[in-house]
Amino acid sequence: MTKQDKENLQNKKLTDSLLISCLAACEPVISKNAYLEKKWCHDCKDYGGYHATRLEWMKYREKLRSLLLPVYSMKMIIQMTKSCKDKSAQKEVLEVIGLIESNDYELV
Repeated sequence: MTKQDKENLQNKKLTDSLLISCLAACEPVISKNAYLEKKWCHDCKDYGGYHATRLEWMKYREKLRSLLLPVYSMKMIIQMTKSCKDKSAQKEVLEVIGLIESNDYELV
């Protein structure tokens, strides 16, 4: 996450680059938990928590994408996410999701 994105987050302003960096941070969490779920929990009832974590981060991903969809196509969002070099920390993703859920943000 860039310094400018951090400032925007503190000011509760969500930019495209901030949302993309958050999306880029979601993908490894989703992939890792899907892998661990498949590897360790093929007979588990509770999936070792991996299933719940994966679904939770998939919801975060959808919330972030929904803010970008009026401007970009899904294909473009996926391309920008894959090419993102400055990923946000999971803590910052949770901050952004908190702002979205409380509707306490300005889309810039």
